[in-house]
Amino acid sequence: MRRAVFLLLTILLIALGGGIPGAGALDAENLPDKASLSANRMRFDSKTGDFIAAGNVVIRADGLAVVSPRGTGNTLRREVLFDEGVTASGDWQGDRIDLQAGSMELFFGEPPSCKVAKGVRGGVGEIVLDAERLTLIGRGGLSGADEGDGRTKVWMTNVRRVEDRSMGIAFGADSVEGMLREGVLVSMTAKSKVWIEGRPNRSGDAVSLRGDRAVYSEERGSVVLSGNVRAVQRGRTLTSDSLVYFPDQNRVEALGGMVSRSGTASADRATITIDLSKEPKRTPTPAASPDEAKKGKGGKKTAPVKKSRKR
Repeated sequence: MRRAVFLLLTILLIALGGGIPGAGALDAENLPDKASLSANRMRFDSKTGDFIAAGNVVIRADGLAVVSPRGTGNTLRREVLFDEGVTASGDWQGDRIDLQAGSMELFFGEPPSCKVAKGVRGGVGEIVLDAERLTLIGRGGLSGADEGDGRTKVWMTNVRRVEDRSMGIAFGADSVEGMLREGVLVSMTAKSKVWIEGRPNRSGDAVSLRGDRAVYSEERGSVVLSGNVRAVQRGRTLTSDSLVYFPDQNRVEALGGMVSRSGTASADRATITIDLSKEPKRTPTPAASPDEAKKGKGGKKTAPVKKSRKR
């Protein structure tokens, strides 16, 4: 058993880190320099590169540690799959991760990828998430000659909740696709059943947004929602064809046919700015005075009719 473990560790160290003759692109820079796999029981096919590991399986590669009861993979293709309760922590291609899930697939080739599924919870960079599936592709916080080398593509499905600590907001949707740079979400497109919980105002009330689609851009500093958009804060409701939310300013702009709680407020198109960080001031309507009640339609007082005395 010890011999099998040592043999598999040696092969993995060569395949994942030291390089394989003729591997070509697999020996690109920034791939793990060293990887190790340990388990209570192992089976390895030296011809195909397939392996099966069971019982306290642990893989360590380039600052990343993954623990699972069971793992399979292929050393030639640099793939490792954990199909039971998985805990992953450490560094994945420059992004700090701390995740728990039912399964995880790691690919140490080019580009590197990390696919997590079956109830994903934990954190990636500056975001904390609860989703059914998460996929990371790219080099994350690692810098390179090309701008894309410093970004990680991220996909999430059945996103129950994501908290973005850099923006101070939370959101969810059926699917989310975006980009991370050094652990920070720099762009995002969320589709179907989108909800966003904005920052609370000085009174502690946060704006709640709903829509069919949301597009976030760090460069523009805004989230654009479209399709059946609805914004609610402390009893105030705003519906619109589209809406723009500025997280840093905690400000909402509604574009298109807009309806407020008091009724229709626009025709085919309108632009209105609503600062949801402040409560509106309401001016009480004074009660009518007796003299005003006696005014006629023209706004003048009606002179009293004098009765003549009979002699």
